[in-house]
Amino acid sequence: MARTRRIKAESDAHYHVMSRTNDRRFLFKKGRIKKEMVGILRRVADFSGVRLEAFCMMDDHFHIVCKVTQPEEPVSEDEVIRRIGVLKGGKFAAELVLHWSELRICGMVAVVDEAINAWRRRMNDVSEFAKTFKETVNIAYKVACAADRAYCGSLWSGRFKSTLIQNGRYLSTCVRYVELNPVRAGMVSRVTDYAYS
Repeated sequence: MARTRRIKAESDAHYHVMSRTNDRRFLFKKGRIKKEMVGILRRVADFSGVRLEAFCMMDDHFHIVCKVTQPEEPVSEDEVIRRIGVLKGGKFAAELVLHWSELRICGMVAVVDEAINAWRRRMNDVSEFAKTFKETVNIAYKVACAADRAYCGSLWSGRFKSTLIQNGRYLSTCVRYVELNPVRAGMVSRVTDYAYS
């Protein structure tokens, strides 16, 4: 059976994104992992051109409320490189720039243009944003837990869920829902006491 298409706006829009771990296992109980997830989220949001409105990293799932903007013009090459550096690190970005300049010298401008466009297609899109976040967390978790071989396979239970938020009232309700998640779970008594949201 084919997947149902996600509802996406063609202009700037807010989304509520959520995903759970496989078997709802509490894989992120350690604060160190959740802290790393917050850092990854901020980097992926910067790379993706997504503005974070609210988020919450729980022991077995996450919630993100974000605004995805559609640029009027394609993201410039310099900005693509900057964002790649944010996501993959400055060394990776510098090596990529060097590789692209070597290809251009060899007359392979079309190859470089297609590579840049491939990176651009990963930006300003809620699906690419969520996919990049989940993949990056998956890798980071396995690196952090490599010594005890705590988990193999994907951490995540299937596709992420996303809801298009169409008006301001629902946006504020959704933000409150996400921020109150650790309070409802009994992890803290006040929203401000939770470090991973």
